[in-house]
Amino acid sequence: MDRYSRLQLAELSGVAARTIRYYHSVGVLPRPGRAGKEAVYGSEHLERLRAITAMQARGLRLDAIREVFEAEVPADGDWREVFDPRYSAEADTRTILDDEALTELLGDRRPEILDDLLAAGYLERIGERWRVPEPAMLTGALILYDVGTDIALSGVLRKLIRTHLATLADEMIRVIREASGAEYSGEGVDLDLDRFRDRFRAAAREVGGVTLVEEIERAVREPRR
Repeated sequence: MDRYSRLQLAELSGVAARTIRYYHSVGVLPRPGRAGKEAVYGSEHLERLRAITAMQARGLRLDAIREVFEAEVPADGDWREVFDPRYSAEADTRTILDDEALTELLGDRRPEILDDLLAAGYLERIGERWRVPEPAMLTGALILYDVGTDIALSGVLRKLIRTHLATLADEMIRVIREASGAEYSGEGVDLDLDRFRDRFRAAAREVGGVTLVEEIERAVREPRR
């Protein structure tokens, strides 16, 4: 039976020891066993931490993650099916739609906007099927269309968002690398970034959307210059 100290568990999982203690406090990670005065962890704790990291990478908050674990997913099930019934093992290919699925997605808008969606790059035709490169962006475009913003304009906004986010991502990783350089050397910095990539993604999902909404509201309120 595998046995780890908290520091060993932190090293294996990529989750900081202080975060492990926090996970205990919010009920997403079982308490450790004891060996004298030492906390002892097992393989079930390691697997739980890996599951938490994976769920955070998909944008789940800790309260939702706790609900997933409390739902007692069957051994042959998948926690993602508890959170999102539409999830399947083919989630990586869910951006490829057949014609019926596309019609279901677009509804009665389809005749009006299909050509515009193709022109703006929200959709790509692949034989008899359709590829959606960025599902979230397409969803945003449909929401904007329903409130009166045409697809061409939302396409401009999409490019603007991606351009600025790419610049921001480059700057953030540069800052992290520079800060890490004070503690790591050689290829260790890149290995460390790769190891914690899911956590960076989870943080971006948690913070980015809310921050963008707040900044849009600020910009709307401010008088034109």
